[in-house]
Amino acid sequence: MNSMYALNIVIQSFWSLLVPIGIGVLLGWLCTEKLGLGNYMFVIFILLGVAVGIVSMVKFLFSALAGLERLENEQKQNMKNKK
Repeated sequence: MNSMYALNIVIQSFWSLLVPIGIGVLLGWLCTEKLGLGNYMFVIFILLGVAVGIVSMVKFLFSALAGLERLENEQKQNMKNKK
């Protein structure tokens, strides 16, 4: 596997986890501060952001793994065709 491809997978996994958590924190803060709802909304939105982030990261990793397997199969097929 190419090291740049691996680095790309790591960075995208990180962002697919981090962005939903950040959005959850922002929405929780807005609900708490601007709408005057209790602190429980802040906690709920953080937990929701974490859950969505984990699901998003797992989906991305499965799709990246499928793409990696496809690339490996194509490389094997090309090696067979060259011989």
